[in-house]
Amino acid sequence: MRPFLRGLSRLAIALLTRTSVTGLENVPRTGPLLILGNHTSTIDPLLLLAFLPSETEFVGPGDFKLLFPGELAIRWYGLVRVRRSTQMERASLRLMTDLLKSGKILGLFPDGGTWEKPITDAKAGAAYLSMTTNTPILPVGIGGAYRAWDRIARLQRPRITVSFGPIMPPVQGSGQRAKRGEELDAATQAIMRRIYDLLPPADRARYDDLARRRYDVSVEVWRGNAHAMVTLPGSEVLAELMLKPNLLSPLVHNAGLPLDPLRWHGVRFPPQAVRLAAASLQRALHAEFADYMEYRLGAPKAQALYAALDALVALAEQPDVTRIVLTPGSYLE
Repeated sequence: MRPFLRGLSRLAIALLTRTSVTGLENVPRTGPLLILGNHTSTIDPLLLLAFLPSETEFVGPGDFKLLFPGELAIRWYGLVRVRRSTQMERASLRLMTDLLKSGKILGLFPDGGTWEKPITDAKAGAAYLSMTTNTPILPVGIGGAYRAWDRIARLQRPRITVSFGPIMPPVQGSGQRAKRGEELDAATQAIMRRIYDLLPPADRARYDDLARRRYDVSVEVWRGNAHAMVTLPGSEVLAELMLKPNLLSPLVHNAGLPLDPLRWHGVRFPPQAVRLAAASLQRALHAEFADYMEYRLGAPKAQALYAALDALVALAEQPDVTRIVLTPGSYLE
């Protein structure tokens, strides 16, 4: 199936996008090798599948099912599926380690997912694999892919660039366990800086913007014909969730949560709809989507979001409240 899927990916990329590729001469035919790229869209794996050898093994999400036809395609291809959480999944980690030690090429995204974040916000797993298996790294910069499917849906052909850089040597460590975390963080930042250098200026600017952007949400509460502004605890993180489409989308489309009051900004919603949205999200984030926010935003922000959702439920349950309007905004720090 892999050569077939590779050909299908090339056809889709040619028909739906205007993609240019540079640095293919840097891609070896044999491993061991880690191919590491930035990740802003679900079109990214399609791009790598189209241009990398069909022997390449890929790492994909294992914490929820993808939308059709993504789930079917990754089953056909045979991805290494990883449950993304704040702790490394040992079984998947062993499988990836074994693949590299057997001389395979392994492709993955160090930033862990497509949600909007600075390029320096990346996970140390790839650096750990390189260090423990003595595997070199091929950095890949993917530009123009953010919200590419939205442009394709509008019958536009987004201009995308895929740039393969020179191979980096394996991550080296001192061998001192006490310093390993610090060394892996430094190596991860070096990898992401190399990927950043391969990106076009517009993508660099978007990552720079995300590093400086801060968020907040105004909450307007109507009681009959009177209305007033209310301050919620954790409002900054609630606004961040509302304003980052790739962060919110899996909760809506994959989990099927009724989150319209968080998706449609500045709209008056009845308190029942707001309560349903906040309570449903709170339950999901403590059950099937447990660790979703901790992995993506960190534990302090996750706790702040839980506080905001609790406050939103309490607000919506007040008997005299007739409408609630949530309007998120952002600014550069």
